[in-house]
Amino acid sequence: MRIAIDLRSLSSGSVSGVENYTLNLLERLLSLDNKNQYVLFYNSFKDFKVPDFHFVNSQVKATKYPNKLLNLGLMAGAIKIEKLIGDFDCLFMPNLNQFNIQSGKKLVLTVHDLSPAVTPEFYDLKRNLWHKLLGYKRAFTRANLIFAVSEYTKKDLVRLYGIEEKKIKVVYPGIDHKEFTPDIPAAKLREARNVYGLPGDYILFLNTIEPRKNLVNLIKAFEVLDNPAELVIAGRKGWKYRSIFRAIKQSKKRDKIRYIGYVPESDKSAIIKLARALVYPSFYEGFGFQPLEAMAVGTPAVVSQVTALPEVTGNAALLVDPYDINSIAKGVKSILSDDRLRQNLIEKGLQRVKEFTWEKTAKEVLEGIERLKD
Repeated sequence: MRIAIDLRSLSSGSVSGVENYTLNLLERLLSLDNKNQYVLFYNSFKDFKVPDFHFVNSQVKATKYPNKLLNLGLMAGAIKIEKLIGDFDCLFMPNLNQFNIQSGKKLVLTVHDLSPAVTPEFYDLKRNLWHKLLGYKRAFTRANLIFAVSEYTKKDLVRLYGIEEKKIKVVYPGIDHKEFTPDIPAAKLREARNVYGLPGDYILFLNTIEPRKNLVNLIKAFEVLDNPAELVIAGRKGWKYRSIFRAIKQSKKRDKIRYIGYVPESDKSAIIKLARALVYPSFYEGFGFQPLEAMAVGTPAVVSQVTALPEVTGNAALLVDPYDINSIAKGVKSILSDDRLRQNLIEKGLQRVKEFTWEKTAKEVLEGIERLKD
């Protein structure tokens, strides 16, 4: 089978959940599969190069159209992806984007979450318009197979769009256990502390700076927290971020809050390891990589008790109500002051995270696609 894989989600240049998923899955999938041929394609009007995938069963094809023009052509039916990259049997999109393919071709999608449909208030006007133009209902109905990253996301697909359960397969993403390990070299930890100016004791928020991630309530919880630990905020700026930075600037504990910006993947493990706790108070998540990454390095996690996070973290994280400032503050205080609780969560986390590997993800994805063969 000739499988086309859409890499357009990588063109942002930064790595968040979707990019992390795409890169890690592809590396394992291409090394695992010695039967099928892959065409990896992307489009970028500006100079951009995807990471090298040195596998004999794959080739990379790039186009250089202005994205708006390409998307308009695909939406209007004037351009088909086959015309851009040649023939294929199946199109796999690790993240939904504009597409137009021949009627006989198989379509496979990964759905990470449905926050645009569930919580549109967390997005700006431009982003909400883009989500409408993507045509979720049309894409999900057209798809022959949908990989949902959690049971929660699968239920949302069924509830919101009436998608048949039999064409949705839950496949959990993995964690890079070589990068995220309890045994991070002391030199790497020292370098991270020096480069980012990290304080001695801190709790960590590591996520995109946008309303859905609930940083404002964490700041309010931090203000009532009676503990000398500081709050370190790391992540790229998303949409509607300005009000969040105003909350930081106006906080009565602003001198103990540090924003260190976007952290590349190579530094994440050390920054998480050095933290006393990772705090992940999101209002809505389809999965949630960071709590698992914290577990993998031996840092306890405080996470929201809503959406997919309880499913992902099991009994290995401290759950809090993201809408209740006192609940968040109480959870963080417990992690910082109760050594027995900390150690218990660390031990449970190290066991829990073993269930999430990219090798397992790739195997299950390949099995799903293979079943689509005529």
